[in-house]
Amino acid sequence: MDVAAIAAALALRYGAAAITPPTGFDDIAQATHELPNAITTTPTALVYPPEAEMAYSGHKRSTNLVFPVRFYLAPTSDRPRATAALYAWWEVLADQLEGSYDLDQTANGVTHAVVLGMSAGTGEYAEQEYAVIELEIGVHLEQGFNPST
Repeated sequence: MDVAAIAAALALRYGAAAITPPTGFDDIAQATHELPNAITTTPTALVYPPEAEMAYSGHKRSTNLVFPVRFYLAPTSDRPRATAALYAWWEVLADQLEGSYDLDQTANGVTHAVVLGMSAGTGEYAEQEYAVIELEIGVHLEQGFNPST
């Protein structure tokens, strides 16, 4: 299981090449799983390392990964615009995994990725406050393994 490759694939699904921004809003400026020291432009999508649950049966391992994906949409210094961004981006982000449920990661055992939950509000990154939409992305993997190695 290459967790970094799966995180990178999630970042691609939420990058500018894959998303049409809502009318009146800019393209995603950066989407990455390699967390930067600071956000230099918005909107920025950051894929954080996951939590995992694993189950074993015979020579198979089922893994459920939950990745926090946070969209830093706008600094909150302009609260009306930041709030408008939260509403405008909500549906766009919720629907983004449709059409690529396996993230093109079947070689890593990915069977599907879905949005498990979403929340919106404010959040800090590098001591700057932003309007943030956070998604919990569940990624399911099925993999064979040899328990003797």
